[in-house]
Amino acid sequence: MSLRLGVDFGTSTTVAALSAPDGRVRPLLFDASPLLSSAVFAGTAPSTGPELLTGTDAERAGIARPAGLEPNPKRRIDDGYVWLGEREIAAVDLIATVLGRVAREARRVAGDPPAEVVLTHPAAWQRTRLGLLAGAAGLVGLGDVRFVPEPVAAAAYFAHALGRRLPPGRCLVVYDLGAGTFDLSVVRPEGTGYDVVASAGLPDFGGLDLDALVVAHARALTADATDAWARLEEPRTLADQHARIRLWSEARAAKEQLSRHSTAELHVPLAEVTLHVTRGEFEEAAQPALARTTSLALEMLRTAGLTKESIGAVFLVGGSSRIPLASTLLHRALQVAPTALDQPELVVAEGSLYADAADAPAPRRAAAVPALAAPAADEAAPSPRTVPALPADEAAPRSGVVAAVLRPVEPPSADVLDLGVPEAPPPRRTSRPLWLAAIAVVLVVGFVAALMANQPNDYDPRSGARLLTKLTGGALPGNDAVRSVAFSPDSTMLVTGGDTRFPQLWDLERRAVLQTFATNYQVAVSAVAFSPDGNTIATVGGPLHFYDVARLERRGGDATQRQVVGVTAVAFSPEDFLAATSDTRGLVYFWDTVQSTQVGETVAAAPGGDVMDVVFSPDGKLLATADGNGVIRFWEVRTRTWIGTVLTGHTGAVLGLAFDPDGETLASAGEDGTVRLWDVAGRTLIGDPLTGHEGTVYEVAFSADGRTVASAGQDDTARLWDVADHEQIGEPLIEHGADVYDVAFSPDGKYLATGSADRTAGLWELQL
Repeated sequence: MSLRLGVDFGTSTTVAALSAPDGRVRPLLFDASPLLSSAVFAGTAPSTGPELLTGTDAERAGIARPAGLEPNPKRRIDDGYVWLGEREIAAVDLIATVLGRVAREARRVAGDPPAEVVLTHPAAWQRTRLGLLAGAAGLVGLGDVRFVPEPVAAAAYFAHALGRRLPPGRCLVVYDLGAGTFDLSVVRPEGTGYDVVASAGLPDFGGLDLDALVVAHARALTADATDAWARLEEPRTLADQHARIRLWSEARAAKEQLSRHSTAELHVPLAEVTLHVTRGEFEEAAQPALARTTSLALEMLRTAGLTKESIGAVFLVGGSSRIPLASTLLHRALQVAPTALDQPELVVAEGSLYADAADAPAPRRAAAVPALAAPAADEAAPSPRTVPALPADEAAPRSGVVAAVLRPVEPPSADVLDLGVPEAPPPRRTSRPLWLAAIAVVLVVGFVAALMANQPNDYDPRSGARLLTKLTGGALPGNDAVRSVAFSPDSTMLVTGGDTRFPQLWDLERRAVLQTFATNYQVAVSAVAFSPDGNTIATVGGPLHFYDVARLERRGGDATQRQVVGVTAVAFSPEDFLAATSDTRGLVYFWDTVQSTQVGETVAAAPGGDVMDVVFSPDGKLLATADGNGVIRFWEVRTRTWIGTVLTGHTGAVLGLAFDPDGETLASAGEDGTVRLWDVAGRTLIGDPLTGHEGTVYEVAFSADGRTVASAGQDDTARLWDVADHEQIGEPLIEHGADVYDVAFSPDGKYLATGSADRTAGLWELQL
């Protein structure tokens, strides 16, 4: 046997293991730890270009220059370029920086380069991402690499390192709760290898969210220390930044201690207070989020046609899987006692070395690739370098993988050092073949402006709309999914928000960004809204923020900081300068939009569950709430009381709501893939559910005349529905090619806006 290297390139940390010629496997150590921070920092080296650091070196450098730090390169793999400091860095170079540190350490320890390198990856990754990962490995001299899906590596560890064999016909559930992501997989032994028969995940949920819960708890207990928290949440000096980092480090340490003990001490810098935190307090806060992971497990099994009886074992991997409550909830849901380890972070890297060529799945699952070919013409890697891609016949098919993406949880990013908005880079157009540019000249009505990617399409009269343009935030840090869109009342502006954490206000005539707002959230922007008078923009995800449209700046005080965790939605009342917000704790808050203060008591709108959306009736007298249990409730706004009758029928969470302009009909969007119309006065379903989406429907919207409903779906489409006929209008709007999270009609009836996981907002001309 020769020297072999297995690498688990993770969202927040990277782990590597070496297999010696005698077969003994041991982890590599980086600064005396097996966990290498995946963070990358771009420094300044004028003669040779930017100096890239990784690990603790990057984290330390990022304290003084947070705009130069990318804490999670894995999340940026689809971005092509990342704006760090004062320049664009190719995503492939970020990944290569991390893999280069691993390669150097492996050569230093072993004395020779490894004869074989195995890279692990999420089960759903396909050839473009794998090609870029292989290209990064090639840039640092790791040569040809072999790929193993992370759940397959975990299964190999389960069998070889632990000596556990599954009973015939039984499957292994791999529950992977890492720092930045959560993944579930069902792995079945097949021949001498393993077959991933189902997978699902929450790509933006992980241990960092649980750290944020600890921070939120500390803030609640020290609410009087307003000056200290203002400095911790919006650091202005290097000392403030150091204090912020210490706070989050203390929170992570307290969370980890509560996995082993019933209590932990948490020191709050600047406030200079030491708090006593109990496991019970932590579990009360963490229960809704962790319960969502077990619900996802049950849904994955149901969708894949598997029963609880088919489960032979449950294996916990990823650092945050140590939390006892995660194991308890999973045991209760699946009725199988999970297998947990002291160091679950090391499982995947070591397991990849046990999953040799004989054990790995067939190439059709992109698990074992002996050689890499040039990129396919239609799927080139988004980098200026030549990055190889997997051969077409070895690409992982979409069938066979059950992908579940749930909208409600928008957890904190690991980007705890990104404290402001760097100056936007010069616009860089998306690369397009010349023949597409020629078509654009004919079809596009509008302007080519800064930070805009034009992707028009031939108008199909059956579709009800044609795509005018796609708007993208360019190379902003975190440029990623657009989760919410909202038109101004005069239809001249559009505000977009999403995973970038930097909502943007667009001038629709010029298709140009008027302003990029700094939220200082450690979470994605889950929802945006315009006030009825057009003077104010609201954002949530983290605490509610108000922005003055005329001055293009944030306004308001600290009162909106009371609701800080899992804020899902925001809505303005048409009257009384009132707004409402909801969260994943089942609470609804009401706010004075002029004073930025809370109005009245907090409403427990979904005890023990989540409130996914809130919407006011057109007369402002009712508030409708949608929750994760599939229930819609109505509340009298004046008294903040529940009217009593509930709307039920959705078989999963209700994620979106919309009143028609008259307030007589309510539309709802469901996790069950349906759109439903309800009679508000009679509290009854109108006709049959509207079906056609394949997968979750995230959001709905009524047109200004109330005749049309638009819906946004997990199946990469937006759809238009005729309210009177109860039928879909024409063909789906398919140009995004990724989950469509939100839809909105312009008040003047001319346009439809969509927000998508493809990192763009679509602007459509209506042809109804």
